Amino acid sequence: MDIKHSRGNSSAKPRSRGGARAQLGKVLHNQALQVFLAIIFIGGIAGGIYYLYQQVRTPLFYDPITLITFQYPDGVIRASTESEEDQKAKIIFRGKESEKDATTPFLVTIRYEHGLRKVSSLLRYDIIDILADSVDKQFPKEHPKFEKIDERRFSLKSKKAGEITFTYLSRVGEQIKQRFLIVARDEDMALYITMQAREKDFDAINAKYFEKIISSIDFRLK
Repeated sequence: MDIKHSRGNSSAKPRSRGGARAQLGKVLHNQALQVFLAIIFIGGIAGGIYYLYQQVRTPLFYDPITLITFQYPDGVIRASTESEEDQKAKIIFRGKESEKDATTPFLVTIRYEHGLRKVSSLLRYDIIDILADSVDKQFPKEHPKFEKIDERRFSLKSKKAGEITFTYLSRVGEQIKQRFLIVARDEDMALYITMQAREKDFDAINAKYFEKIISSIDFRLK
């Protein structure tokens, strides 16, 4: 009887250790889960703070005449368009490099033109095609060593648009690359968006600033 009782006790001990291991495993699993959830929670807070920080750092531009709105990234300085010459040219936005980009200058200009409905009706052509054809004839005269690189037609926030990319020689002898966009706000108004930099710096500046401006463009309802 003593032998049986002793065996019974010895066989109970492994079961006790197995239960302890299972309990320990459950505790470790719960702790790991809590750590994982804490990481997700902290990451969500950090992401939210970063998003708000980006919103503060990314000013919103809105023009009440053309109803265009867009964000221009930190590093783009908005310059004045209050001069008589700018007003006459209907320039609504001009952006340039900040001090940190002083060695890689760039320029963003947006202006508009209205009264195009009569021209479009008279010629019976799409307004984008009319304006693009005019640019093809005008730009080689205005830009020394003009060379077209690419041309396309596309839709920008449901608005008909066209783009011409070209290079030219500046007054100081630097090779400049420019994106020139035409956006039909409606049948009577078009916007002209010019974005340019030195050709050697263009790709980096285009990715850092120009593309972000274009992708954020929208038009408010009247």
